[in-house]
Amino acid sequence: MADRLDVWTYEIDGELEAAYDHSVTDDERAAAGRETVAQHLRSLVTANKIRAAENWSEKLPPDAEIRRVWTPRDPAALRARLDDDDLAVWSEDDVLHIVWRGTHEYPRVSGGVQFLMWPVDGADDLWEASLRIRRLDESVISVYVCPDAPTMVAEREWRGKLAPPALPEVSELQGTLEEHRLTFLGEPRTIALYVPPGTHGLIPAVCLADGQMLAAFAPVVEAAIVAGDCPPVAVVGIFCAESGDGDPRSHEYLPAHDPERYAAHLAFVTDEVIPWADERFPASGVWLTAGASSGAVWALNAAQRRPDVFSGALGLSPGIPPETELHALTRSYVGGGTLESGFRWAADDWATKLTAAGAKVRHVEWAGGHDIYWWAQHFPPALTWLTVRPE
Repeated sequence: MADRLDVWTYEIDGELEAAYDHSVTDDERAAAGRETVAQHLRSLVTANKIRAAENWSEKLPPDAEIRRVWTPRDPAALRARLDDDDLAVWSEDDVLHIVWRGTHEYPRVSGGVQFLMWPVDGADDLWEASLRIRRLDESVISVYVCPDAPTMVAEREWRGKLAPPALPEVSELQGTLEEHRLTFLGEPRTIALYVPPGTHGLIPAVCLADGQMLAAFAPVVEAAIVAGDCPPVAVVGIFCAESGDGDPRSHEYLPAHDPERYAAHLAFVTDEVIPWADERFPASGVWLTAGASSGAVWALNAAQRRPDVFSGALGLSPGIPPETELHALTRSYVGGGTLESGFRWAADDWATKLTAAGAKVRHVEWAGGHDIYWWAQHFPPALTWLTVRPE
């Protein structure tokens, strides 16, 4: 049986990282006299810094999209770069520099790139991460500084000079976006419902995992609908679990993690959420699934398990490749970012195996990472392809 208190090392993007059971806290490990995640991460810094120093003057390997680089930094120069702000993000050639001012024990950069920040020598309040990135000029990268996940203390969006323009979004929704509460396994569950403006006749609908993202997606979707670039589509956002043992989101979204909970959640969506939604807008009977990260795993597997309900699936940055044999009964739009190695590989695997099964698949990549910005950018074109553009 696996030791749930254990912390071990793996390598990703040329850097040593800590792997562990996310349902266990460092307080639990410390109480048991075990190494904590924070201690393990600190133990890796020296080896990682040696690697990053060697990378400073080296080009990216042919098979790499991103590598950490490091050289001693001048605290005064970094403070000048920050000025009165606490976060600065800038590029020099193909290197993206991130500097944060704050007091914490090893904060982490999250968003479009995921790296532990390192303390700046000679300063007790400066932290930095420098990353050599392929196609940096084409990239859009959300940068969040998170001292304690999921707490975020600062954010920026970095956009390369050759990056594609962002899709338009409305400043104020003309359609309706409402939140409701249903009951799942005896507990309230939030459901967000978006219905586009001027809806007449029957329209397709999509069940979106992590329905809290709908607030960010709806302005982009509505702008595309109003412009005629996307057909009218209703979106039903099912919020993830708010409480539960360990990682309740994984229990509901990853079939192999907790088969019974996954099946119960899928039945909740198909047997309760969809009939409830059908009473509130002119649904056409065409239902899709959608999600990002673990939510993408849910969406792709849900469409595979219930092709009688779902005619298409949108999976962006899926965290796990397919674990069962696939069939060709649903259309699938699958994508990943160049800077999210594991998720990119999983998206590749889904696209390859769905295509081999005979499914209609659109496989996309973006110059960026595990980033809600990119998920929102792909939501309208994916809905268009899944509903009205057969190949």
